[in-house]
Amino acid sequence: MNVMKQAEFNIGSVTVAKVAVLMSFVAMAFSAFASNPIASCQVNDSTGKVEIFADPEQQPYFPGGETALLKFLQENVKYPPKAVKDSIQGRVVVQFLIDPAGCVGEVKVVRSVSEELDAEAVRVVKTLPRFVPGRMFGKAVSMWYTLPVTFKLQDKLEPAKPKDVEVKAKFPGGEDALAQFLKEHIKYPPKAAKKRIQGRVDVEFMVDKTGKVHDVRVVESVDKDLDKEALRVCRLLPDFIPATVNGEPVEVLFKLPIKFNIPSVKRQYLSTVQIDAK
Repeated sequence: MNVMKQAEFNIGSVTVAKVAVLMSFVAMAFSAFASNPIASCQVNDSTGKVEIFADPEQQPYFPGGETALLKFLQENVKYPPKAVKDSIQGRVVVQFLIDPAGCVGEVKVVRSVSEELDAEAVRVVKTLPRFVPGRMFGKAVSMWYTLPVTFKLQDKLEPAKPKDVEVKAKFPGGEDALAQFLKEHIKYPPKAAKKRIQGRVDVEFMVDKTGKVHDVRVVESVDKDLDKEALRVCRLLPDFIPATVNGEPVEVLFKLPIKFNIPSVKRQYLSTVQIDAK
């Protein structure tokens, strides 16, 4: 009676209660797995042929669960520059083998997005640490594991609504300090000065929750050289004091007009040339 009880286990919805039936069912199950290319395939390694199960009693899992696996991907996936430039995004579905030791083996892409994104998904999967392997009949077994890797370009952040912002983002020291920073760092482009090009370049950028400046862009252009210099200086800006909503720091859009004025010829001459008073 005890022997019979120990032999009982569930495979799907079928319960096997007799040893003879058990052995027969196992043989049939193995045959079905081997004949189904989706459920099972044969791979060669140093130990010979290995049976790969698609539906073991215990699925393999990443140490720490799905949350830890997602964190690993977020920390290790590097968005390919070409894909960023071409605005390519999407979900690459990767399938890989987890052997009885929990190690990642063969890796293949079963759903492609682009050559660059596919390659990056495969690269990251090959760096995955050891999994807890799947189990069948109480033993660790090899199994295919399917993992979607989503590549999504960050959406342009919308600025917080003015009515919701309690405290606006502020340059340390205020507007006077900001004006002084610009005065000390802006270098009038020689080509623009020679052509006597001047005017106001309107720049805007995001100030994030920590006060860091990013996504600097020109919204009102004067000249490509003046625009380039305005962007360069804005990217040098130190951290701002962030804006707040309900007492919490938020990311906001900051608009900054930068004026380029060429001093008069007389003023330039007087400030750079010593006049002999004799």
